[in-house]
Amino acid sequence: MQLTEKITISGIDGSGKSTVASLLKRYFNSKGIKAKIIWFRWRALTLYGLYLYSRLRELYIKVYISALERRIGIHVFHTDPMAKVLYPYLLFLDLATYYLINTFLVVFQKVKVIIYDRFFIDALVDIVYSCRSFSRSVLKLYLSAQKKTSKAIILDINADLTLQRKKDIISRKEINFKREIYLMLSKYLQIPIVDASQDLITVVRNTYHVL
Repeated sequence: MQLTEKITISGIDGSGKSTVASLLKRYFNSKGIKAKIIWFRWRALTLYGLYLYSRLRELYIKVYISALERRIGIHVFHTDPMAKVLYPYLLFLDLATYYLINTFLVVFQKVKVIIYDRFFIDALVDIVYSCRSFSRSVLKLYLSAQKKTSKAIILDINADLTLQRKKDIISRKEINFKREIYLMLSKYLQIPIVDASQDLITVVRNTYHVL
């Protein structure tokens, strides 16, 4: 593997992305290779306007999560034609900005390996679920960004195991839906899949071997 590598760890919630990313970073550091994890969670910059519109239009529902002992708001952009169209593009602008800022910062930190915990492919999967559809232009935009910026690995696990691991998952239906999208994208983009249902050491070893 060449230095200055950019790696994406993708997969459904509970697949072990953060844990695997952390152990990979520790491994690289032990070899004298400076690595950095970037948690590529969705930041809101241009999206603030859409969130305000969403609140005014009441495009969200409250769901009680027993593990958190509280209700959380979930946007339902698919119920509004304008929000459904705008969300993918505004999210892309926010993610692209966040990516560029971090890319600029790591130059000064002399980082040799960047490990993204979630990336553009994960955003695309979330968009498909949130909007219940996607356009050809959205698909091309996100997949192009993924392929040009980072090498991806998908951690795959079934719904039963992920529900055991992560107690704050809202819906089994959502997990199964997103898993199918990941598997289809893996086949389409030829992204390696690592079986995340195995013991952690094996998962990390297999992840490293496919880099």
